[in-house]
Amino acid sequence: MSQLRSKRLLVVAQGSGGHVFPAVAFCQEFILKNPESVLITFVTSANAKFVASDGQKANKIIPEEFHPVYLSASRSALGILKLIFSSFGTIIRERPDIVFGFGGYFTVPFVFWAKLFGKKTILHEQNVVLGRANMFLSGWVDKIIISFEETRMYLKKNNKKTQWARFPLKENLRRMPKNEALQVLGFKEGLLTVLVVGGSQGARCINERIPEALKENKNLDQLQVIHLAGHNDFKSVKERYRALPLCSKVFEFFDDMQVLYSAADLVIGRSGAGCVAEISHFALPSVLIPYPYAGAHQIENARVLAKKGAALLLEEDKITAPLLSGLLDIFIEDDMRRKTMSKILTTMEEEAQKISLSEAVFL
Repeated sequence: MSQLRSKRLLVVAQGSGGHVFPAVAFCQEFILKNPESVLITFVTSANAKFVASDGQKANKIIPEEFHPVYLSASRSALGILKLIFSSFGTIIRERPDIVFGFGGYFTVPFVFWAKLFGKKTILHEQNVVLGRANMFLSGWVDKIIISFEETRMYLKKNNKKTQWARFPLKENLRRMPKNEALQVLGFKEGLLTVLVVGGSQGARCINERIPEALKENKNLDQLQVIHLAGHNDFKSVKERYRALPLCSKVFEFFDDMQVLYSAADLVIGRSGAGCVAEISHFALPSVLIPYPYAGAHQIENARVLAKKGAALLLEEDKITAPLLSGLLDIFIEDDMRRKTMSKILTTMEEEAQKISLSEAVFL
């Protein structure tokens, strides 16, 4: 503990949920394991209006104990120039011993200045396929921490400085008894509980197709559905469910995700790194519909589970209401399939690298 006492850690995360949430979870984990041993400064972009799928503003989800710093950022020439000067000023002012980047172009100048001043530099890659900024920086930094072992194939030249560690999950994501979770939601036991994670960005396909599939399904009396629709589609999705003879709960956002995961038997949603980590943590069978843009990173995340038989991977442009309805029927009828998929996930978690992200930083 004493060797950490003088360390100053600068955490840098571009203001999107895929970067900010794991960075916040890491900080929470680190503070819990190393109280008062390291001073953390959390730097993110001030222009991030929404993060991930819960719609919270960035400056509301970053606790004050992480000494958040919000900098203007944009991809314009002027915006990049401002970021270069702002990052230089931040490095000079905070005097970090370690700069830990969580991805995005926002992190590039911080790593550059840190290397120039002889500071230790670390990257965290959440997805199987590295983002462009992390790939660009991978040859410079001292260490690259990955969430999927499969990422190593993209880092062959830098394998010696690559460390595999658990994806940092929010501190409140703990399993609770299923019956208690169902009671919180006002749901019955004995029905197939489906959790649909639509989200606020790029998931309109899910928000539209799932209600369509339910509309033509003949086994609604054996189903109950939780649907997180996000901000943009919430009203329209809620109206669609009102027209269905089905026990359902539609939320714009939901803070206590542990309740939803603990109640669910099946998850239908995107395959961002965080979602895949949460599904694996709760050992839930899933139907994953990767976001097809942004470098198609989510496709490779989904394949990790699909290849093991722990999830079904559906490409967005190929899904139809009849297909989804048929899959729901299969999961309703085939309890053994669900148990097998869940067991595969449990085994994957048990066999996976046990080191935490906070431990990997100082290895």
